[in-house]
Amino acid sequence: MAPLQNFPENPLEPVDAEIVAEPPPSARKKLRDLADNSWLVLGMLFFVTLFLGLPVLWVSRGFSPLSKMLWTVLVLIWTAFVFWLFFLVMYYMVYLPIKDAGL
Repeated sequence: MAPLQNFPENPLEPVDAEIVAEPPPSARKKLRDLADNSWLVLGMLFFVTLFLGLPVLWVSRGFSPLSKMLWTVLVLIWTAFVFWLFFLVMYYMVYLPIKDAGL
């Protein structure tokens, strides 16, 4: 952003210029910086969002296209594994006790 300037009507007069502080970074810039941090994106994918975070991976400039494809496949395999574990826990801890109780 340009400094605030007051131009005189006569071009031979000196220009009054003020230096203003730079504006704080926008929310879009902050989000872009977070998305470009490869370790943060991988941590988010594997421990927080699973497959729902794949758009962040593909927006990130911290990965090459080949690595994005590789990480996408790995995240999908990890997501399937987490869902399978969830199914097993629900089956053995919820369904079988209810079935054995005759409910």
